[in-house]
Amino acid sequence: MPCWHSRTSGRYFLAAVFAPYLAAAINSSCIPRPGTVATYIVAVPSSLKAVGKRGYSPVASMLEHGMARGLYPSELVIRPLLHYRARSVLAGAQKLKSGSARRGGQEHFIAERADAPGRPVILVDDVLTTGATLRQAAMACHKAGYSVTLGIVLALTKPPNHEPEQ
Repeated sequence: MPCWHSRTSGRYFLAAVFAPYLAAAINSSCIPRPGTVATYIVAVPSSLKAVGKRGYSPVASMLEHGMARGLYPSELVIRPLLHYRARSVLAGAQKLKSGSARRGGQEHFIAERADAPGRPVILVDDVLTTGATLRQAAMACHKAGYSVTLGIVLALTKPPNHEPEQ
């Protein structure tokens, strides 16, 4: 199925609707620092299965809509720095794992090497269940030389296995 079809038959239109709210959350959390390196806004990648099903990544789409509408200052730049490790693609969906399996899992992401040491990064994820995905994304960014200054999540949900949260 072509990507354009998924976008028209799915909920792609919501990216434009919610883009201003995401931009407001990001902008209100950033302290302007004139003369410093730009801060990268990084969407935590959706699972390959989710992208295949939808045809797009909701977080990346919201960020792109916001940038296209001029909702971000010039010192904020959207960059797709995070990529799935090959072994993570075969490991299965995070939401099907128990909380302890998520927390103790292997690294899922690899980040591109920082072009400026300590460059600030804002991570944006779609759903927070246990925080394992966001934590792994932050660790990958730190290993690559970035400084994660903020994490924003669009939705919070209870873990499916009802384990007590830690």
